[in-house]
Amino acid sequence: MSRITAKKAFGFYLIVIAAVAAIISLIRFCIWAPAHQVMDVTIILALAAGIVMNFIMVVKDEDILVVLSSASYAYALFRHLTNQVGSFVDAFQGINMFGDATQVGTIVSIAIGMAVSVVLAILAGFMRREKEV
Repeated sequence: MSRITAKKAFGFYLIVIAAVAAIISLIRFCIWAPAHQVMDVTIILALAAGIVMNFIMVVKDEDILVVLSSASYAYALFRHLTNQVGSFVDAFQGINMFGDATQVGTIVSIAIGMAVSVVLAILAGFMRREKEV
């Protein structure tokens, strides 16, 4: 393992942190969503696809994988936020009609984890992920 990490630059570690943030978001979403009847399989698939692409980059560094993982994380983030727009509306209006206003904090915290994944994956695309030998 030390042979693999010896050749890695700062961008690689951003990819790893992005994958960890996505894993945390995925776990939180999978625990929270069924209890509130908002489970969306496409969010799970998008996060899982991004995580898999990030783990493939541990072995093989490809620019296209960085772009695709960023897109996967961004899709999951915006799909999650658009699915929960009713809860935001209810929170602003002070009623429970379209969603659940009490869940806005959880929705935002899950979205922040996804946003961290998006931003770190995009930043890693502009950095070296392997040291020049």
